[in-house]
Amino acid sequence: MKSKKIQMPHPFRQSVKSDPVDPRDFQKLNLIYCCEQCSHFDGDNIRCTIGYNCQNHLREANLKQYELTGRLTFCRYLEID
Repeated sequence: MKSKKIQMPHPFRQSVKSDPVDPRDFQKLNLIYCCEQCSHFDGDNIRCTIGYNCQNHLREANLKQYELTGRLTFCRYLEID
């Protein structure tokens, strides 16, 4: 009888998190939330230098998502200048 090898699923690691943001906090605080504010963002080529897809996390797309859902997307590798 052959023994079955159990494969464990790989842990899913998200590079970005979409979190609810209170509108009062959004107005008062200087939130760092988009790729254009990050040190890893290459503005000439509009890409992330560490390889993440930033097309949905640029300022305009992130603000549109916030207007529709009340949530902003935060990259966990975001580094400010």
